Amino acid sequence: MSTSTRLFSAFFTAMPGFIFSVLFLFSRWLGREYWGGTYLMVLVVLPIASLSFGFKLPNLFQKLRIRQAWIWILIQGLLAWIVALIVLGFLNLTPLCIGQDNGDGNNDIGMCFFMTALSGLVYTPLYLGMQTISALIGHWVIKYQTGISQAE
Repeated sequence: MSTSTRLFSAFFTAMPGFIFSVLFLFSRWLGREYWGGTYLMVLVVLPIASLSFGFKLPNLFQKLRIRQAWIWILIQGLLAWIVALIVLGFLNLTPLCIGQDNGDGNNDIGMCFFMTALSGLVYTPLYLGMQTISALIGHWVIKYQTGISQAE
């Protein structure tokens, strides 16, 4: 598989993560609430995981005879999202969440678990919708790009 195909795969896999990160930075929540640093760290991990999965896994998918690029991009994005939620869960087990004053009292481990699960429930459909759109666009771009490289 060509490097340009892998780069396109990585780009379209990481696009929703970059959009989430940019929206978070422009929302001005960073520094206003105790959880801003936690979500910033997660939104740094998400694009990095997306880029690395998007660059490394297409060869594996071709060996498994999965030829449709949109399937690769969706699976790679889903794996990156799972990694980001795991990182969020681990960060919410640290003093970044536990013991922080949330306005109603201090967070306990149950509240931090609940906020991790709630973040996953709320943002997963939005992320997967964005990932699906990115996967379809990426599929068309990769299909066009590989069609040109095979014609040469």
